[in-house]
Amino acid sequence: MADLGRIGAQSYSFRKFSFEGALDQLEVLGLSIMEFCAVHFPADPADPGFGKVLETLRARAVTVPCFGVEGFTADRAANRRLFELGRALGVECLTADPAPEAFDHLEELVDEFGIRIAIHNHGPGARYDKAADTLRAVEGRHPFIGACVDTGHSLRSGERPSDVVAALGARVHSVHLKDWKIGGEESILGEGDADLPSVAQALRAAHFAGPVIMEYENSPEAPVPDMRKGLELWNRLI
Repeated sequence: MADLGRIGAQSYSFRKFSFEGALDQLEVLGLSIMEFCAVHFPADPADPGFGKVLETLRARAVTVPCFGVEGFTADRAANRRLFELGRALGVECLTADPAPEAFDHLEELVDEFGIRIAIHNHGPGARYDKAADTLRAVEGRHPFIGACVDTGHSLRSGERPSDVVAALGARVHSVHLKDWKIGGEESILGEGDADLPSVAQALRAAHFAGPVIMEYENSPEAPVPDMRKGLELWNRLI
């Protein structure tokens, strides 16, 4: 059965804080899982400060199941560097916006590293706007090449998040749990149109086994109070 209680936060929610400050915010939320993005440290395992990042994560018992969103292109060295970063962090998947010319190389890398690629839908005008765009991209590809379903951006694209999860099925490797008012703006989780019970039901039906990552872009100076409301609602729901 899907474990929908393995929940963490996207570090972009804490973009106004330093790396250590973001970890402090995560601790206040009572969580120990973070999907980091390059806002808090460079996406480069050779960066001089990366060793300190790993040391701090270990000391604070924070796990990093995914990292991104990162672009992938025909640059094989750059692609490999991101997978090496992921391996050092211990990620399950790299949240991605891959160019079409990247996929043949990604096939090799996911097989070599055992790390999934999770294509992120980023709303209207993005390369992967609707579920059909991701489905076309992953058709016939390695099963480790799949999706990170951002529930807020799905709403912005005119799709029900639960329908997106159902359409992608076993290709859903991670979730960005976000809420949105249709035709309006981002809202606190549970106060928009995401229909969280349906999302949870669809994830269970898909036998989802990945991390659920809360992302909240409002109130960047003090996001925790609003995020806590959404977290409490999700925990009650599941």
